[in-house]
Amino acid sequence: MSHKKDDDCYQVASELVREHAALHNVDASGLRDSVMEVSRKGALDLATLISTGSLLYGPRYSAQQRDHERDSCLSDVLDPVGEGARYFTNHGEAEEGDDANFLASGYHVNALAETALDVCLIGVSHDSILILWRFEDD
Repeated sequence: MSHKKDDDCYQVASELVREHAALHNVDASGLRDSVMEVSRKGALDLATLISTGSLLYGPRYSAQQRDHERDSCLSDVLDPVGEGARYFTNHGEAEEGDDANFLASGYHVNALAETALDVCLIGVSHDSILILWRFEDD
């Protein structure tokens, strides 16, 4: 994906998320500066955290155990973005690269929401954008 395409995806994603009251101040440059790229495996782990975990108390123990049915369902959520998709998150463990543990009990995030803790997963391909976001009041 070219640098211009990256800028376009941040613009589109920021326009979509600003519809949520907690994210109305997110702009393309703020989003770009707050997210890091993750692998498909990392994206699946992040989808697990977003769907089953707690931002305040960490993921449930069960989230750290592989569950074929849950993983298959979450993979189905990611699939429409396509094989060549790139994934981005504000989850701080993305700084650790391919060995990142998005299901650890303690972590930090580059919070984007104004009044809540938040974790996002943004999937981008040439013709699709997937946005998963979880908010919790602290």
